[in-house]
Amino acid sequence: MTDHATGASDAISVTEQAVFRAAAWRIIPLLVVCYMFSYLDRINLSFARVPMENSLHFSDATFGLGAGLFFIGYIAFQVPSSLLLARFGVRRTIAAIMIGWSLISFLFTIVGTDWQFCLLRVSLGVAEAGFYPAVLYYLAIWFSRQMIARVTAAFLIAIPASGAIGGPVSVAILAHFDGVLSIPGWKWMFLLEAVPPLLLGLVVWRRLDDGPEDARWLGAAERRIVLARVHAGWGAAGAASAPVGRARPFAALSRPIVRLLILICFCQAVCNYGIVFWIPTFVAQVLAASSATIGLYMIIPFATAMVAMTLNARSSDRHQERRWHMAAPFLIVSVTLVLAFLCQGSGMLALLLLTAALAAALCVTGMIFTIPTLVLGQEVLATGLAWINSLGALGGLVGPYGIGWLRVHTGQPLAGLFLVAFCALVGAIATLCLPRRATDAARVATPA
Repeated sequence: MTDHATGASDAISVTEQAVFRAAAWRIIPLLVVCYMFSYLDRINLSFARVPMENSLHFSDATFGLGAGLFFIGYIAFQVPSSLLLARFGVRRTIAAIMIGWSLISFLFTIVGTDWQFCLLRVSLGVAEAGFYPAVLYYLAIWFSRQMIARVTAAFLIAIPASGAIGGPVSVAILAHFDGVLSIPGWKWMFLLEAVPPLLLGLVVWRRLDDGPEDARWLGAAERRIVLARVHAGWGAAGAASAPVGRARPFAALSRPIVRLLILICFCQAVCNYGIVFWIPTFVAQVLAASSATIGLYMIIPFATAMVAMTLNARSSDRHQERRWHMAAPFLIVSVTLVLAFLCQGSGMLALLLLTAALAAALCVTGMIFTIPTLVLGQEVLATGLAWINSLGALGGLVGPYGIGWLRVHTGQPLAGLFLVAFCALVGAIATLCLPRRATDAARVATPA
């Protein structure tokens, strides 16, 4: 990994690069696979929409409500989960979360009514609530702030990967398992995709450490390197070294920048989940293609998003700049969605515009949680991340449900694009209101 520095004292030596590279290879791939299945458990619903609606007699509004209700449980249990993190440690917390959401995913195979569907979606949100902030906190205690955009984006590659890989797999299960043992294909999808998180939870239990201090695979000198570099980052950000367990649950909410980040995260969630949950339907609308073909077309936007997220994060770290690397993607989402609505009769052009919108939305997702590590002390970081992610995640309810509601009540299948475009514009404006001195606190001049 290469950082930038103002002086030789900030440069990362070859030895440090080797240590952090080894840490990244040990930690990131496992967490990527875990989050890929976490995200797939949220969005596989989008691929099963038509057979589920036909089987359970749901409307688009009911489907959108169920998709969004995930975030009720997700929001309610974010902060409690962050406090459990302090009590039980990262390793146990993440492993328990994964096993819990796997078991709830199995229960989707017995859904028969709309209230059961909605109840399980809320329960799935409860089970997954602590995973994302736990991982963000974990990355913050392992990697310095100069690296955090690349590291976070590397982890969040799981989001487009879940669509690019999980989409075709989900569609294949729906097509080839439908009727096997007299079980509908959508139930097979939930059943088969619930197995990997259960197994991965056991892997996390055995392989992850709670932090650099507990990493037995590090030598004493290597451990000092990691702790010195990470603690130097905390110190530069004005952070205290108090452990997360001493934090008051509401302390972070007293900070104006946390409240502003909650608004930005809300807009990001509307864009992210609004597009992700409905993009198979949107693509089917503009291309008039079969379900099997749609599964293959889904590779295009999600694969594009993987490249865009990586390039945006690398550019952000190279220039040590955060605001415009979020604001610009927000603006791209707003513009491309309006153009996609206007060009919906143009087929492939509309697909390309939707692809750009999804890629830009996920670029914002990859950037937003690089800022709390710059402006929050370690004593409030875990709860701050939880508040930002939980209250911001209300957008995950508004986006999918709002799009479904607009489809039903306007009679225009793509009317919901304007809701997402508006929220993206608000997100861009709010992002540019972030103080430059805080978001670019790690700005540096010359390469090491």
